[in-house]
Amino acid sequence: MSADHTRMTGNDDSVASPIVAVRWLREHHDDANVLVIDVRDRDAYDAGHIPGALHLDLSLNRLTSSRAEAIGRWVDALRGTIQRIGIRADHQVVFYEDMSGTMAAYGVWLLDAAGLRNGGMLDGGFAAWTQVGGETTTDVAVPVPSDTGIRFDPRVLATADQILGDLKAGSSGAKRVDSRAAPEVARGAIPGSVHLDWRDHLDDQGAFLPMEKLAGTYEALGLAKDDRVASYCAGGIRAANTYVVLKALGYENVQNYAPSWGEWSTRGDTPVE
Repeated sequence: MSADHTRMTGNDDSVASPIVAVRWLREHHDDANVLVIDVRDRDAYDAGHIPGALHLDLSLNRLTSSRAEAIGRWVDALRGTIQRIGIRADHQVVFYEDMSGTMAAYGVWLLDAAGLRNGGMLDGGFAAWTQVGGETTTDVAVPVPSDTGIRFDPRVLATADQILGDLKAGSSGAKRVDSRAAPEVARGAIPGSVHLDWRDHLDDQGAFLPMEKLAGTYEALGLAKDDRVASYCAGGIRAANTYVVLKALGYENVQNYAPSWGEWSTRGDTPVE
């Protein structure tokens, strides 16, 4: 199991790690401002989940194009999801799945993109929770809708036009991390990207490796803390895991190119390496 990680509630840049330790959640599970959200499939949730956890399918909040009109529609849909599930600005939201996976990380990124910056993901997921004897239930939690307003933060979303501009300018301070599996990368990648399969963030139990080890890995790939780093995959979900790790490591300007290879590989003006 990786080292203990905690985070604090807040909508500012003083927030600590977006990776939440099981120990922390067990201690704070009943706090009034802690909201736990299960992003596994519905069958898994119904079979047993953390008490009080709401169920949410985040795959419906995919962004497939980085054109302005598509982003506008996506932001509107994201606002609806946040209000429907009952997330408030003063909540400390903890997303989880079976392990330290991709959809929980996507939830963290979505709340950053919404300008709330109050999301974390459970290290080791539901497996880690049950391994230490965490209580489970089949009782279905019912959300209390909110009227939370959001303010889209474009700094955490990379776009195709931005990446194209970086490539044309030869910007040395703009880096790209390809989070896909090696066979996918072999079929084509964004020029100049470094590659690290998101699964290389995890240990054999599906929890994050120690942060110092992950820090060394990214340093060896040539990433500096003040670089603007955009992660990508096929559709922005796996890339969110990379986004969370880089954020936890203290990278100052990290982004998710959410439309990812699904957009890049189909546009006529985007080069492929």
